[in-house]
Parts: sequence; structure tokens; C-alpha cells
Amino acid sequence: MAKKTIGAGVDRRTVLKTTAAAGAGAAILGFPALTRSAQAKKYLKPIVAGLNAKEGDPSDISIRMIPQILKEKYDVEMEIQIHPSSTLGTDLSQIDAVMTGFIDITSNTSSQFTAYSPEFSYVDLPYIIRDWDMALRFFKSDLWAGTATKYEKNVPVKVLPPVGAGGYRLLWNNKRPLPDPAAASGLKFRSSNSDLEIDLIRNWGGNPTPIAWVETYTALQQGVVDGFHVQPIWTYLFKMHEVLKYATEVDSLYAIQFQVMNANTFKSMPEDIQKPFLLAAQEAADIANAKDRELEDFYKGKLREAKMEIYTPSAAEKAKWVAGGQKVWDTAKGISKSDLDAMTALAGSA
Repeated sequence: MAKKTIGAGVDRRTVLKTTAAAGAGAAILGFPALTRSAQAKKYLKPIVAGLNAKEGDPSDISIRMIPQILKEKYDVEMEIQIHPSSTLGTDLSQIDAVMTGFIDITSNTSSQFTAYSPEFSYVDLPYIIRDWDMALRFFKSDLWAGTATKYEKNVPVKVLPPVGAGGYRLLWNNKRPLPDPAAASGLKFRSSNSDLEIDLIRNWGGNPTPIAWVETYTALQQGVVDGFHVQPIWTYLFKMHEVLKYATEVDSLYAIQFQVMNANTFKSMPEDIQKPFLLAAQEAADIANAKDRELEDFYKGKLREAKMEIYTPSAAEKAKWVAGGQKVWDTAKGISKSDLDAMTALAGSA
């Protein structure tokens, strides 16, 4: 029988043989011990997770902690085999692999998933998520749950609880400081395939260039692009500061790490495991989000220590960045007024 391939030529049998069980999450960040009962159910099939985050990143921890919580709190034994840092393929090939069932779980920024179905497009509108508190309300809102249900009808996945992906993105480049959009004119910025992200960079005067995340360092090093719009933790952990110099706190996009499981994998779980699995996934995401919030300023500090220049615009300069971002709202397609109204209500419900 032919082997099923995952991403760039990795087969599922090799994945199952070569990966270690994912029990290291608690040791990485010192999570508290949980009370365990004597009886435990077992889910025998190993679950393979191909993640784009590095080990120890909050989005990695949010998946890595699920087995610990299941075992110690819900009496369920499950093995999740973690492959971090896009080792099973590019951003899109890992998403494709989950949809076809070659791997079971993946995560990536929300913008990558809108190429498959547009239900979550509104979360990537510039300046729609005002701050961390609003983001955390949104993750547990009826709006998020309802959007997830719509998405699942069109895409063969189970949407898992989301986590932040390092807070707000900085606009980075290796050419010059960017106090306002006029200074970005002519610069080439790596982007995802999201139409919203591409339009945003264009509105700021830059030239968007879609490139897979795993190819970004080389693209910066070789001058294919001059910068990108990425949050501090990813810039630092993937050593992008080695090929960048300047950043601006434009505060336009709060990065959401979208996490999904293959729909058939989830349906194959017995009902008495499905519910504990989702509860454990939510608890793990809560822990990861708390850690992620702490790390946003921490990694800005680490980048400054690495001699990176991070610029905070004046009120007048910030208004120009915001104006460019708001133009995206006028051209965005497939975004309902009801979703925008619901997000506005969340912003004002603090």
C-alpha cells in the first residue's frame, strides 16, 4: 500500500515512528500539577500535530498541554505527537494535510485559513481588535462560536479554541525607520496570501509579496523582500532580527493563531472523550493566552537588546497609519455588517 505523504514528502508512518509523546509542555513553563483520578479512559490512536510555531511558543503549548490536562483532570489518556516549526511542510501544505487527514492538528495565523473559506475574514480587518481584553472576550463569545460553526460546514475541520500569536504585529524592514506610511513607499514586504493583508500593505505604500513563512528569512537575507508585518515573538524566536533593523508599532493587527483538527479525527473520538478533549483544549488555550500576553513586551525588550530600533509613532503619525488601515474596510469583500456590529459591541463591552 502506498504511504500517505504529509507536507513536503513526509509520510504518516514515519511521523508516528519518529516523534516523541508530547508530555513536555508542563516542564517548559512550570504549569501547576492537576489532581488525577484513579480510572482513565484511553484513546489509542496517536494524534499528529504539525505546527508552525517553535517549541515553547504559546501556540505550541496550547496543543502540547492537552494530554496533560486530559490525563490529570478528565481521566483520559491521549498521545499528541508535536512537530513544531513547520517541520512537516509549509504553512499551506500543513493546512492541506489536516484537511485531507494525513495529519490531525495544525495551527497558523487566521489569515491563512481565509483562503479555504471566508467566514473569519473580519478578524483580520486592521484595527478591529482594539486590545488584549477585547481579544479574550472575542475568543469566548457567541460570535466566535457561531463563526466557527459556519466555517466547519464548508471546511473539513473542527475549529479548536484559539490563542493569540504574540499580540500586535510590528512593521519591520531593513532599510530605514518608518515614522509614517510615506516612508514605506517602494519597500517590499513579505505577506501571506490574505487579500486583506495585501491591501493593507498597499495602502501603506509598500509592495506586498506573498511568501511562505519558512522561506521568509532567506527572502530577507537575499533582498527578495525588505521587511514584513509580524509580531515580536515570531521575529525573535525565528531570528529574523538578524536580517532586520527597524520596526514601527503600527498596532493594526492583533495576531490570532487559528487551531484546527481534522473533522474525521474528531468524529472518531468516542463521545465520552470528545467533550473532555474540548474542555482540555480550552483550558490549555487559556493558559497559553495568559503566557502570550506576558511575552509581548518581553520579546520587544529582547529585540531592543539585539540592537533593533522600535519606533512609537506620534498621534499625528499614528493617524496616518490608521487611515491606511481603515481603507481596507471599504474594499474588503464577503464581510457582513452583522459581524462588524458584533465586534463593535465587543469593543464597547469592557
